[in-house]
Amino acid sequence: MTIRVAQITLLKKEINIGCIMLLAMLLSTAYTFGQKYNFINFNVENGLAQSQATVFSQNQNNELLIGTFGGLSIFDGSAFVNYNKSKGLPQNVIYALSFDKRHNIWVGNANSVSRFDGKKFKTFPLHSATSINQIDDIEVDFQNNVWVVANFKLFRFDGKQFIEDKTIDTVKAITIDKSGKLWAANYPEGIFVYDGKKWHKEIDNKNDRSLFVGKMSFGKYTGSLYGLTSKGLMVIDKGKFISPEWLATLPFSGAINSMLEDSKGNIWLAFNDGGVWCYSLNKWTHYTYQNGFTDDYINSFFEDAEGNIWFATNGSGIFRFTGSLFTYYDRGSGLQTPSIMSITQTKKGEIYLGSNSSGLYKLMNGIPKKVTMPLHASKINSILVDSLDKVWIGTSDAGLWTYDGKKTKELINTNIGVNHLYSDNNTIWISAQTGLYRIQNDTLRREKNVTSPSIFASISIGVDSLLIGTINGAYIYKSDTRTLVSKPLLANTTTLCFGEDHKNIYIGTDDRGVEVWNKATGKFISINQKNGLSCNYVYSLLRDRNGNIWVGTGCGIDCITLNGNKIEVKSFGKSDGLLGVESNANASFEDREGFLWFGTTRGVFRYNPYVTSALQQAPKVLLQSVKLYSKDLPDKKYADSTIAFTDLPFMPVLPTNQNHLTFTFKGVYLSNPEKIRYRYQLVGADKSFTETDQNTVVYPNLPPGEYLFKVWASDADGKWYQNAVSYPFTINAPYYTTWYFRLGLGLLLVGIFLGSVYYRNRQKEQRRRWEERLKEEQQAIVRQKTAEDFHDEIGNKLTRINLLATIAEGKLAQSGADVKNILQQIQVNVASLYNGSKDIIWSLQPESDYLDEIVFRIQQNSMELVQDTDVAFVFEQHPDINTHIKLPIDYSRNLIMIFKEAVNNILKHAKANAIKFSITEDKGQIVFELRDNGIGFDMDKTVKGNGIGNISNRAARINATVEFDSVMSKGTIIKLRLKALK
Repeated sequence: MTIRVAQITLLKKEINIGCIMLLAMLLSTAYTFGQKYNFINFNVENGLAQSQATVFSQNQNNELLIGTFGGLSIFDGSAFVNYNKSKGLPQNVIYALSFDKRHNIWVGNANSVSRFDGKKFKTFPLHSATSINQIDDIEVDFQNNVWVVANFKLFRFDGKQFIEDKTIDTVKAITIDKSGKLWAANYPEGIFVYDGKKWHKEIDNKNDRSLFVGKMSFGKYTGSLYGLTSKGLMVIDKGKFISPEWLATLPFSGAINSMLEDSKGNIWLAFNDGGVWCYSLNKWTHYTYQNGFTDDYINSFFEDAEGNIWFATNGSGIFRFTGSLFTYYDRGSGLQTPSIMSITQTKKGEIYLGSNSSGLYKLMNGIPKKVTMPLHASKINSILVDSLDKVWIGTSDAGLWTYDGKKTKELINTNIGVNHLYSDNNTIWISAQTGLYRIQNDTLRREKNVTSPSIFASISIGVDSLLIGTINGAYIYKSDTRTLVSKPLLANTTTLCFGEDHKNIYIGTDDRGVEVWNKATGKFISINQKNGLSCNYVYSLLRDRNGNIWVGTGCGIDCITLNGNKIEVKSFGKSDGLLGVESNANASFEDREGFLWFGTTRGVFRYNPYVTSALQQAPKVLLQSVKLYSKDLPDKKYADSTIAFTDLPFMPVLPTNQNHLTFTFKGVYLSNPEKIRYRYQLVGADKSFTETDQNTVVYPNLPPGEYLFKVWASDADGKWYQNAVSYPFTINAPYYTTWYFRLGLGLLLVGIFLGSVYYRNRQKEQRRRWEERLKEEQQAIVRQKTAEDFHDEIGNKLTRINLLATIAEGKLAQSGADVKNILQQIQVNVASLYNGSKDIIWSLQPESDYLDEIVFRIQQNSMELVQDTDVAFVFEQHPDINTHIKLPIDYSRNLIMIFKEAVNNILKHAKANAIKFSITEDKGQIVFELRDNGIGFDMDKTVKGNGIGNISNRAARINATVEFDSVMSKGTIIKLRLKALK
């Protein structure tokens, strides 16, 4: 550039206005070459299928789809998955990409369109008379219609094949608006819109039939329709194509091959000569290789759901731009070494950079220019501007220097090994490898009472006190008395840097993060990795004008905000534009405009607080794999189906011994994948979730049961969302632990128990019956013997008495009527006693226990009682009743006596001429009924005598019920109900 300026100076008389304009443009471009921007490159080395990228799209999982000359690449922010001809694509070169509402990916290549369902590709040729059908674009409308442009023709997929839409002809450009309607540019008629049923003309080219539209897109910020036409970039305004006003300010002319209006309103243009131009905040920026981008041809732009801008290049892979939050200076910007150890600024606004091996730099017009210094003084550790605007330079092995803007001067020719310079009340404190020093009136003096051999940093904590950082901790130094407080403020940790605000002192350590010391209370709080700090190795601390504390660590840059007792930490890393994440000691600075500068091992980075960072959103969480004993789950062995776009079985049911599971998951986050953290929980095993930055978890020896594995992911700011993915599965229990086995076993045990109880009771019952039979047999023997004895002894005697009485009656016939009457009475009573004794003797016999014998006996007794009377006796028995039933031992006697008493009462009182005795069965009971046709009696007025009372008492003895029903002049009915015994 210096040579060009000299040549132009020599030939200034011959320079025309055009050359002056060219020079101005070159100088303007040179200015932008100083700082570099945050373009992150991904190429074959990172896993991209091929370095010639053509087109982008984004699927439902937020994964980036990239078409290349080597196939399809799917990117999740950290890794690529590639598909080519070996995996089912008909051709490797891809020209168009899209995806439908069923999550199918549509891929366009030279002669066909392929549909990818996550497992395999299916190819559909275009039905056209032309054999060459390079796919120019694929779009999917709100009705899920898939449209394709090829060879200036429009095709629509009918579910089986692509059919040419001949309604409109000669179509090169199509696009989708925010409502999902398809727009198509027809030559030469204009632009048509498909509303889901038919086409209608939206823009008529009647005023310019020569206008041809090659590409179309809607702006994400304004919603305007842009077109790359045969007459350049145009925008639709009031139904007409016009050239946008801002295009006239572009300091470059050429053919635009691609354009994009992003969601922030920035305009991106790609020309055939490489690089891109961006129109933002009313100014143009040219991004090329010199400021961090590439000079390759740009095939297409794309803005993803997170606001990142992606560039498909023709040879350098793809680039991602997240904004100008961080810009930087490195070797390509003019630094001979990228490691910057210190930054400062003069009152004039000049920025100086101190390098650890190439000396001092001054930023001139945004370009680092080296300040002339001796070679041996090139290892700079710290720089400082004093109140006189003089730059102080501390080196690691060449003492202390100053720079007044024109030349450098060696102030002290001694190797003290400067680590850090700090200014306070016209005193410059030097933290050095050999101790603590101060400079007053350009005189260097060592603080002899500071015994630590190496001081890393210092900061004032009052009018007469200094806090110094050493390898053993932080100590308070009384500068007025020049004494060191023996007890450390913070012990047993290397202290590297300090920061402060009106309330706290912030202490940076090499293993404990940031210790915050409250100056009023003397209490400490810790901020470390547990609070969200990138790592616990802290190199620099800086308080900005908004009160935020910026922490330069070995793993990135963090911003700490204290809201009361709440600690908020925001981390910045490679995805935010930091090429290197390791900061240098005390290498942070805030300039007059509020920009923050950070020296790192990979260059100096400038943070722009006035640029809005990308809006964080919930990462899409995907379950990548479920392994059983470190092997993939068979897709159909344990389940009937698989989850769409995965090989995972849906709700698998695993055998008992298949219980060692490994889950692998990922959060798709294209901006900051390295900052994602996860929470996972196995519902059914874990009581709560576990937070981690790992994406694999192992569950060995799971017990049988139903489980639900859930995993969440946070964004880059550590915010959590309801974005969990869930995976249910079941591990079957052993048959001997299942509920039905246990139920069956329980029922079996209960059955065995009941069976044993039943068997025991049956045995007891059989024994009881045996004992009863034995008892009955003994009773029967006794009864039989008693009956025989009774008959032989009492019956014979009574018979003989009756006979003798009869003989006596005959011989005493003439003795007198009184004696005869007495003998008759004796005879009658003896006869009656004999008849009664017969019933007693009968009841003692074993056969008298059967109901049929009892009924026969009742019938016999009744007939004997009515034998010498005019009363007729009738007996009836229902033919279906079974009377051969054995009754208890005392039943026969009571039944006979009940009906004997009843018949006697009828004969004595009823004045009946007919008696009917019947036996039937009713509802499980045997019913005995005795009916007469006598005069009856009044049930309410008749007092129960011995007859009725005896009948009722005897009935109660045999658990029977007796009913009396009598109607005056109509007779009486006696019913005895006896429970049937079998």
